[in-house]
Amino acid sequence: MVTKEEFELVEKRTEALDERLRVSSMHLENLSKKEMLEHIKSKDELGRQLAEVQLYYLKKLKERR
Repeated sequence: MVTKEEFELVEKRTEALDERLRVSSMHLENLSKKEMLEHIKSKDELGRQLAEVQLYYLKKLKERR
């Protein structure tokens, strides 16, 4: 489960990304930064999945230290 604070962190990280960034998945169309932010802010299923991916990345990055 993604907490409110974690969603806020993911939202800030996503806002800092380059406008040209696009994310693609085998099951989805390409998502723009704007579309990713909309899902993250609405905390829908896709927003939760995007948050979980970023949180997993941060966790692994921390473990490498």
